[in-house]
Amino acid sequence: MSAFELLGVSAQVGGRTVLQPAHLRLQAGCWTAVVGPNGAGKSTLLRVLAGLLPYQGQLRYQGQPFERLSPAARARQIAWLGQNEPAFEDLTVWDVVMLGRMPHLGLLGVAGPRDVAAVQQAMYIMQTQEWIHRPLASLSGGERQRVLLARALAVLATTLLLDEPLNHLDPPHQSDWLRSMKAQVQCGATVVSVMHDMTLALHADRVVVMRDGCVVHEGASQDPLTHRSIEHVFDQRVQVLPVQGQWVALPV
Repeated sequence: MSAFELLGVSAQVGGRTVLQPAHLRLQAGCWTAVVGPNGAGKSTLLRVLAGLLPYQGQLRYQGQPFERLSPAARARQIAWLGQNEPAFEDLTVWDVVMLGRMPHLGLLGVAGPRDVAAVQQAMYIMQTQEWIHRPLASLSGGERQRVLLARALAVLATTLLLDEPLNHLDPPHQSDWLRSMKAQVQCGATVVSVMHDMTLALHADRVVVMRDGCVVHEGASQDPLTHRSIEHVFDQRVQVLPVQGQWVALPV
């Protein structure tokens, strides 16, 4: 089953078409990385999938027209982490992660045991529990990113849409993030992430390759056609090669 299906979906920003009509199926229950040069339309595609940007064409989510999904249902089913997220500088780390539970809280907005458990688990996964009482403003860029990732995980959504989730993370925490995303998929979640690092993107199950607002290719991360497409959109300035049993993308 497809998580998302796009039939001629396009989008404009500031009166300029930045996502050309796209025909694309994103598989449910797997991790798809979206890659391409700067200005390829990667973030625009993700914002369309999140319902944050108007679009033309037909967009379906889990087999149903996307517009039939109410904002409340969308907030529960689709967790979003964008670049340059709005600041919550005065909130504690606990409160920031608890924001991920907002779509599930009742009219009184009071967190119950399930909400507390979801926040605790998300903070454990992203290793942020030691900062529970610290204000977000006191954290480094990498620490802050881990808190925002924990907030997205706390939603317990069936779909995670993450735009450059590894921003500011050092290599060990990048590895931790890769493991956590694979664990999410093993539990049935769908992950779609825009990735800047091609080598890390090749850890995904599938890869969408974009250039100039167009979807150039979608395929398995291990498929040679996917590798050739990555090399093509970067004008052969990147080469995908096997190194010690893992595909890596090296600059040329």
